Amino acid sequence: MTSQASPRLSVVIPAHNGERYLEECAASVLGQDFTDLELILVDDASSDATRDVIGRLAAADPRVRPVLLDENQGTLGARQAGVAASRGAYVTLVDQDDELAPGALAKVMAHAGEADIVHFGVCVEPEGEAAQSAAAGMEGFLTPVARRLEGKEILRVQFSEQGNFDWHVHHKLYDGDLARRAWGMSAKTRLLLSDDIYLCMILDSLAGSYVGLGDAPWYVYHLGRGETLGARETLDALRRTSERELKGWHLMRDFARDHASDLPRDDWSERVADARDRIYENVSNEMIDGLPAAELPQAVDMLLSQWPADAVAGELWRYVRDRAYERFDRHVEPTRGDSLDQVLTLARRADALVAPGESSERYRQMKGVAQTHLRELAERHPDQAEWLANAPAGSGSPSRAGGASGMLRRLLGRLSR
Repeated sequence: MTSQASPRLSVVIPAHNGERYLEECAASVLGQDFTDLELILVDDASSDATRDVIGRLAAADPRVRPVLLDENQGTLGARQAGVAASRGAYVTLVDQDDELAPGALAKVMAHAGEADIVHFGVCVEPEGEAAQSAAAGMEGFLTPVARRLEGKEILRVQFSEQGNFDWHVHHKLYDGDLARRAWGMSAKTRLLLSDDIYLCMILDSLAGSYVGLGDAPWYVYHLGRGETLGARETLDALRRTSERELKGWHLMRDFARDHASDLPRDDWSERVADARDRIYENVSNEMIDGLPAAELPQAVDMLLSQWPADAVAGELWRYVRDRAYERFDRHVEPTRGDSLDQVLTLARRADALVAPGESSERYRQMKGVAQTHLRELAERHPDQAEWLANAPAGSGSPSRAGGASGMLRRLLGRLSR
């Protein structure tokens, strides 16, 4: 049974209006064969019966510790409160509508002490047709590579272009002192959507070691609960998404600046740039995959008012790259007014605002490869060369375009919400 003074493990579940699934989620923790734990249930000022559910659970099991917030704090604040209340030698987090697989805690606790961060995998349980089509790809994205990373290498790999690992705070086991220090250092502000990636930067910068478990699908992610997948994006929704993501990036940038002396590393600017690229990639996926073509020019103008021009242009060049390569690979002739022409027009429009000498490596890479594919298309279809080849020689070399489908791209970007 759990020691009242110091349980071996603290499981933190923040909840807001979670009465529908919270009891099921908590039962998946309390029913584990590993029992030396405390379950911290945070009610983030819910307006439904969440607090009553927590009260019933606490009355039935002394391992349940309620943390009741009188004012809604948002995801970051609720997690801060839960982690601050934890007493365990190790800490893990679960979202209110997810579960842990039977035996999950005994399995992951067998790896406790191997690293400051132990990263295990996810089993995606889709709910609805749209979720079903994306489940397999999402499981792949959320399955860590079996490897060990040390020191500064953790943050370098986390947000890298290739070989990165997902930036979600759940399905990871943390050294308890590391978790409490990381959430304690995070900003006391309301933050939604991008709090996972923000905390990952802090955790990675503090951790001395990381282990990924390659075949460990012990966290059950219920895809499709609480949101309508496949719904059409709107400009207002995109603006809110962008503002939330932008706030997260600004907090990451501020953290790197404020801790440059006590957490010294010579690549802080590169790590912040990598994080920005990963964040804005999600925003651009929401725009391109979710909005009708007629609204894209207005959306690009809105994003250019919020984000650096090279971030916006770089992601538009990514879509030019993909669509140009697809036509070249499938021997499809491009035409004026098609989806390639539309996104190329937007990319050139954003490109005109990129200041010389202030562009990121990702921007230069995406633009260079896109221009290579455009020239290849122009050579194959000379009657279309006039509008295709309005692209000077780029620094990129030909590369096969790839990536997830539009629906999956959007879902991967939403996992932190």
